[in-house]
Amino acid sequence: MAARPRIDLDGVTLSDPDGPGAAVAVIRYRTVEGLVLSMPESADFLVPWSDVVRADLGLRDGTITFEVTPDLAARANWLGGVRILVGTWTDRVTLSHAPLDPSR
Repeated sequence: MAARPRIDLDGVTLSDPDGPGAAVAVIRYRTVEGLVLSMPESADFLVPWSDVVRADLGLRDGTITFEVTPDLAARANWLGGVRILVGTWTDRVTLSHAPLDPSR
């Protein structure tokens, strides 16, 4: 196998679960200071961990749930008042079974 399977969240679209499904933000990467997101077709920006209530990754179904504080939802125009965003990641390598190495 040339590509090693990894959880890669860069580029996962986050949207309002109760909205029309349009992208609100796109995940870029996490830092010790917070989560770096981008607005679709725009620049990256940092959401400090102090503004993050929840950032969950569902390994079973590939879901991402991202919840921010009411304060951030009120002051960040790009959120439009939305506090919870959801997304689904797709693995870059499709596996039908685990490529186990018995020597490990």
